[in-house]
Amino acid sequence: MELRKLIAAAALGTGAAFSCIALAADDGKPKQSVGEYASDAAITTKVKAAFVADKQLSALDIAVETNNGVTTLTGTVGTAAEADHAAQVTRAIEGVKQVKNDIKVDPAKAKKS
Repeated sequence: MELRKLIAAAALGTGAAFSCIALAADDGKPKQSVGEYASDAAITTKVKAAFVADKQLSALDIAVETNNGVTTLTGTVGTAAEADHAAQVTRAIEGVKQVKNDIKVDPAKAKKS
C-alpha cells in the first residue's frame, strides 16, 4: 500500500513539474512560422552587418533582435548620438517595420578623439 502511494506521489510530482515547464515555455506571444523566423534572422544579420560596416558604431556594443519585423536594439554606447545613429541605420534595412531603441548611454564609453 505504501509503495502505491509513493508511486502515485512520484507520478503526480513529475506531472506537475512538466506542466510548470510547459507553462514557463509558453510566454503568451504568438509563435512564428519558419518563414517568419528565417526572415527575422535575415533582418538581424543585415542590421549587424550594417553596424560592422559603419565606422561610427561598434557592433560589439549593440545587440540586435528581430521579431515579426520589429527590431530591438540593446547595449551601451558612449553618446546619445551613437544610439540615435544605430536606430537610423537599422530603419534603413529592408524588412524592418519598427525599431525599439533600448540602447543605454554611458559617457565612460565615449571615444576619445
